[in-house]
Amino acid sequence: MKKNILFVIVFVTGCAQLQHGQMQSVKLISPKDGIYFTTCSGAVESSLTCNQKASDTCKGDYLVIKRFETLMNGGHRELTFQCKK
Repeated sequence: MKKNILFVIVFVTGCAQLQHGQMQSVKLISPKDGIYFTTCSGAVESSLTCNQKASDTCKGDYLVIKRFETLMNGGHRELTFQCKK
């Protein structure tokens, strides 16, 4: 019985950490051209998260330069973008 309770506690704690994990930052990769890069990987983030980070960074509209997504290893997503002027 004690093993079952311990398992439930560990499982719930792990799920909570996945739901509130650390989001990856947006990096300015070309200051001259104003091009940014971000990743939105794993169970914590989604493609919508990448889009929201781009919109927040640009304070509105942005141009997608490159988008990459794979479902392997829990999902890996990358977004390279430039703010519209």
